[in-house]
Amino acid sequence: MRRWSIRARLTVWYSMVLLTGLALFGIGIWVVVEHSLKASLDDTLSQQAKGVITVLQSAPNEPLEVREELNEYAKATPGGNLMEVRDSRGNQILASRALQLAESRRYRTLTSSTRINGQEYRVLVATPLDSTEATLRRLRALFLWTIPAVLLLASLGGYWISRRALAPVDEITLAARSIGIQNLSQRLSVPATGDELQRLSETWNDMLARLESAVKRLSQFTADASHELRTPVALIRTTAELTLRRERSPDTYREALRQVVLESERTSRLVEDLLLLARADAGLPALSLERLELTPLVRDVCEQGRVLADACQLQISTEAPEDPVYVEANDPALRRLLLLLLDNAVKYTPAGGRITVSVGSDPAGATVVVRDTGIGIADSALPHVFERFYRADESRNRDAGGTGLGLAIAKWIADRHHASLEAESIVGEGSTFRVRFPLGAAPGTRSVSESTNPR
Repeated sequence: MRRWSIRARLTVWYSMVLLTGLALFGIGIWVVVEHSLKASLDDTLSQQAKGVITVLQSAPNEPLEVREELNEYAKATPGGNLMEVRDSRGNQILASRALQLAESRRYRTLTSSTRINGQEYRVLVATPLDSTEATLRRLRALFLWTIPAVLLLASLGGYWISRRALAPVDEITLAARSIGIQNLSQRLSVPATGDELQRLSETWNDMLARLESAVKRLSQFTADASHELRTPVALIRTTAELTLRRERSPDTYREALRQVVLESERTSRLVEDLLLLARADAGLPALSLERLELTPLVRDVCEQGRVLADACQLQISTEAPEDPVYVEANDPALRRLLLLLLDNAVKYTPAGGRITVSVGSDPAGATVVVRDTGIGIADSALPHVFERFYRADESRNRDAGGTGLGLAIAKWIADRHHASLEAESIVGEGSTFRVRFPLGAAPGTRSVSESTNPR
């Protein structure tokens, strides 16, 4: 079943409302006109009845003289042939011949009684309804012709107006249909009307911009993921093929297998990170946050990071206030965020360098800062360090063992905690990554420091 268009439904609703309004207006006019006409007739009849009573009061007591006075009054009064006066015994004193001869006509009558000189009289006056009914018939005919005509013209006009009003919507629909995955950069024309159509066009363009950005990110993500996966797979395949071309010594086989295992581990980590980010894009459930004391958690993470730091001959130290600092966080996710920042610092800090992890708080919230004395990040690359697969030429390379996803995952975890993750760096001096949580305790008064020298 085909549904009606919006313009057709608007026209029907408009026509129904207009028909109802015209019908109520017509009924109201009819009632008012009919009541006014009949009230005018009643006033005329009342005046005539009063005139007859006045004649009766001023006439002599003789019946013959009363009849003569009434006949003279009837002849001198317009409509006097429609009067009748009877005494208490029912005798006609003034007889209306017109009422007796025109029984088929319609009249409006008024009857009143009066007592004069001990005699009871009943007065009947009448007036024909011909002119009144003729006026009402003309009014009815006027309504029967004008209401349908007005309704038809108004409906056609309403349909035309709704068609003109909705024409931009049709244009928007046609333009939207022409936009596909290949031309998401195309935008709709925005009418400068300041109404709903302008807001609709602007909303469509905003949505197209978001879709274009999402598709670009998805395309870039797919291309980067394919590139990152192709490299280890190619290395594993090349290593295996070269090893199998001829007989080799057991040490050569072991070295080849070791390289295969290392690349397999790296590929597994990459796949896990990709799956995590894919699930994040799909909308993972909100992390379960609880009130945690930040300082013990940071110290535990630094203990885990010391294994990596010792292997690279680096020094890790922690700084924290004596007073407890509390945040609303998810323990495993927060540990992973801090480990990712530590791992990033270890990868890009030369041997003999230093990494400092500090905890702080102020009325605005709690912070965790990871500083290193590494090679730093160029100013041009700094805004992009949290993008997926991004590597600056000077500091992000495959030899460091990174996949370009660690900081992107750290940024995602920070966002899930409603926290901010900021980066500052000076080339050749080191980098600083600051996690700022929205909730925290009062700032501590004293700081204690722990350090571990490389073994």
